[in-house]
Amino acid sequence: MQTLSRARTRKRATRKRPWRWVKRLMLVSALTCTTLALLSIIFLFGTKNGEELREWAAGTLLTTQHDYWAPYTFLPEEKLNALKQQIRNPEVINSEPDGTTKPEETPTTEQPVTVTLPEKPKELVEIEDIDVTKETYYFKGKIMYIHDPKRVQLVVTNRKDRGDLLDEFVKKTNAIGIVNASGFSDPDGYGKGAKAYGVVIHDGKILQGYNPKSGETALGITYEGKLITGNYTAEQLVNMGVRDAMSFRPQLIVNGKNMFKDKPAKSWGIQPRTAIGQKADGTIVFVVIDGRQPGHSIGASMNDLAELLEEHGVVTAMAMDGGSSSMMLHNGEAITKTSCPYYRGRYLPNAWAVI
Repeated sequence: MQTLSRARTRKRATRKRPWRWVKRLMLVSALTCTTLALLSIIFLFGTKNGEELREWAAGTLLTTQHDYWAPYTFLPEEKLNALKQQIRNPEVINSEPDGTTKPEETPTTEQPVTVTLPEKPKELVEIEDIDVTKETYYFKGKIMYIHDPKRVQLVVTNRKDRGDLLDEFVKKTNAIGIVNASGFSDPDGYGKGAKAYGVVIHDGKILQGYNPKSGETALGITYEGKLITGNYTAEQLVNMGVRDAMSFRPQLIVNGKNMFKDKPAKSWGIQPRTAIGQKADGTIVFVVIDGRQPGHSIGASMNDLAELLEEHGVVTAMAMDGGSSSMMLHNGEAITKTSCPYYRGRYLPNAWAVI
């Protein structure tokens, strides 16, 4: 009887051992998580690098549809307000003296850069890879050079219920190259891109006007292929010979001046980016930076974008809508990697295309 009792005791002990290991594992996990949480709090709130990281996070959130999360980075109120101010009221310079037919009446200290169009470009479109590694992040993307600026046009959706995907614009226009352009209402990331924000001019006709005081900045291309940017009304742009135009912000380079030189990068955060610019020889430049994809590309700051364009000889440039809208197609195929869950990208109200 004693032997039987010992056997039963051993079986019961054997059954209980796995639960002891589970309890120990849970205890160790809880202690590890608590320790990591405490170390993270100390890093974020007790070190300079931690504060900078919170500034980057706040700047990134403020440029998304989830800007209401920015206060939860727990930045001092004055720093958070400074970031908001930099985003909502960026410095703006008109690339042309004014928006009238008599520019000499309103002189400006900024001298326009003379654009000389190329006589015989070897190829209409050229593509270049972007692969940049910073100290704490990295980004990849594409640059598209269009050597005949007159071939760059704004294409506009004719749908009422939604915008077009970039590949749909391509099918309608046979565009060789194309990138996204205007921003649009996008509540919680479910916007359908039917209506653009700001000014829209297509083929010399004003489809939408706007108030320059709203903070949006216009970018247009004249019939002669010159890129113009600034706080102009739609009527002023048409009077200046602009064929196509839209609006977004911020300006990156105006008449050779880097608008983000010596300015804090954190105000606009790190995001996927799209930009349009022009070199002194007239070449139009499309840039798309992939982002929000660890292992591939985190994204770029506005400083990164302005610096990249400046290094490639761009004299005037402005940012387009970014985030999950950023995408570039060449010959009908996507050559950048969208952060949109849908591989074909977002529905868009318009796009810049090489036709």
